[in-house]
Amino acid sequence: MAREDLLQDLAYARTLAEEGRHAPLLGGAHLLFWGVLNATAFTAHWAMREGLLGLGDWGFALIWAIYGVIAGCGIVWLRVRVRDKPGLSAIGARAEAAIWLGAGAAIMAVVAGSLGRLVLDGDPTAPNAIFGAAFALYGAALMAVSRMAEQGWMRGFGGLSLLIAALLCLFANQSWAYLLAAAGSLLVLVAPGFVLLRREPSAVV
Repeated sequence: MAREDLLQDLAYARTLAEEGRHAPLLGGAHLLFWGVLNATAFTAHWAMREGLLGLGDWGFALIWAIYGVIAGCGIVWLRVRVRDKPGLSAIGARAEAAIWLGAGAAIMAVVAGSLGRLVLDGDPTAPNAIFGAAFALYGAALMAVSRMAEQGWMRGFGGLSLLIAALLCLFANQSWAYLLAAAGSLLVLVAPGFVLLRREPSAVV
């Protein structure tokens, strides 16, 4: 960490201490980005299953290929965006980043295994296992961040995510489950992400 960054974080910590509050979390933009992207992709996947898009046999591959490109660009943008934020080294922000990094890695493992089964066994239902596991991990991450950063209001979103995960596992092979996953992304990612983003610092005050 550069000397200027350290001084900035120290000044920010002093301001927070004087005001008697915790350092705001910095993951709001991440939750908003992934929530909107997931909701869009899940809705498009549902529309493909219902024959509403007319993209042919390659429609599913096209949807998720576009998803991958946007996700890759988004990851770069999000890292650049948060790089100069004050409070980046605060324990809450560091815990938040570590917890979501672990959750993201776990989701990628589920995605890789499910798509591998699709290719090796030709099982068209294999990808349906992804979103139930993803929402379970979202719930676990939200609850962990809530506890570590002392943000009790996030716990309810974590519980809702676990409920959605259970429903998605129960009805994984139903076409409408993708609409549930889209709505769930807006509820448990976009909604808390918007709250966090509004609380996010823009500069040392």
